Amino acid sequence: MRPNTPADLDGPLADATAPAPARSGLGVRDVGCILGLAWWVVASRFPYLDTFDFMGKDGPLYVNALKLDATFDVPMPGNIGYVLLGKLANLAWANPVTAYLAVNVILTIVGAAFAYLYATLFVPRPLAAATAWAMTCNPIVWWHGGAIASYPVWLAVLPAVGWFGTRYMRDGRRLGDLLGASVSLGLGMILRPDMLAFGTPLWAGALLLGRAPIRHWLIGGAILAAACCAWFFGTAWVLGGVDVYLHRVEAKHEGDKAGFSPFVRGLFEGLLRNVVKYKLFLAWGSLLILPPFLVGLATSLRRRHWRDLALAALWVGPSWAFSFLVFAGNAGLIFPFLPLLYLGAAIGLRAMSGYRRATLAMGGLAILSALQFTQTRLRPQHNQRDVILNVTFLRYSGAGLTQRYNFNLDDFGVSPALADVRRQMTNPEPVPALPDLLPGQILPH
Repeated sequence: MRPNTPADLDGPLADATAPAPARSGLGVRDVGCILGLAWWVVASRFPYLDTFDFMGKDGPLYVNALKLDATFDVPMPGNIGYVLLGKLANLAWANPVTAYLAVNVILTIVGAAFAYLYATLFVPRPLAAATAWAMTCNPIVWWHGGAIASYPVWLAVLPAVGWFGTRYMRDGRRLGDLLGASVSLGLGMILRPDMLAFGTPLWAGALLLGRAPIRHWLIGGAILAAACCAWFFGTAWVLGGVDVYLHRVEAKHEGDKAGFSPFVRGLFEGLLRNVVKYKLFLAWGSLLILPPFLVGLATSLRRRHWRDLALAALWVGPSWAFSFLVFAGNAGLIFPFLPLLYLGAAIGLRAMSGYRRATLAMGGLAILSALQFTQTRLRPQHNQRDVILNVTFLRYSGAGLTQRYNFNLDDFGVSPALADVRRQMTNPEPVPALPDLLPGQILPH
């Protein structure tokens, strides 16, 4: 594949998906861009650091898990590595909630850095930096800097595996890229064991498409096997045995299926509801990103970069399968797709207007997203439609964090069934109940 020439870097007729020049390591400008992204993430999240453990519904469970005893009860399969990071951060921040939020900020920085590096494989550095910046301004990504939840692990790990894996596939099967992809995925598995399902197809696809020799499969597989042993036996030891751990994991899986799976809830309340919820979460944070993404996708398909597209499908496919077929109850489920969504938008903007205008446009989208997060206000809850809008969309904002709005529909007695939600949006009824408020919580009025 040829590198970008000066003519490629500008104008709507440029090859919008031509790879950037190959580089063996990070340059000074790369380091500068990453430090700038880190500064932005810290500065933008700092005003929303809090000590409210219930901002994420599982927050108290994660705080309790710091004891690492038999009362360990974070959502299975346990996320033992995320808890250990929280315990490590707790050495620097005395309040455990602040410690966990600091972990999320660090994971967001890592995700932004690797999203930038991955984007440089396809677009020039300035556009890649604007793309990563815009992703950190996504309201749902920003919101997770103020709530205890381990979903930023997906945002950090998948771009890292994608960057190392794409370099391995393109640039001659270098051992360093193999180790980078394998170690990134292995650490991700320890942080969130579901990375075994979400990340392994991407890792294996990079090796397969890169025609890895058997020796590389054995080296990478050994790293992943060691990581699996670490999280599996580590969590089992904390819980009191392998049988206890397996029983807890099975109970969590059955609970998710009973609550959301189309195999239990049927086509309408299962599959359709999951798809609709995922699209709503995606639209709230990324509505303006979607049109240029579709242009970028069409451009990529037209130019037939089939190996990169295949790797992208392996990147996002497992999370889509889980979200649509098992569980789409959390906004963080859009995180695996976001780096690809924003990169696709960058490719689309560049195809339409050239890279310089695309860079400015992506910066403008970042500013609009930041305004959306900081200026959105919760609606006074006069009826069930107001509650639905607050719970589904508006809570993912700065106001949602500062007012400690952590409620779900059932806290107000509002039915989450898709048919009932549709009815309430057109003919809203009074709110059936009000929740008990915790210290610092304020219902919008």
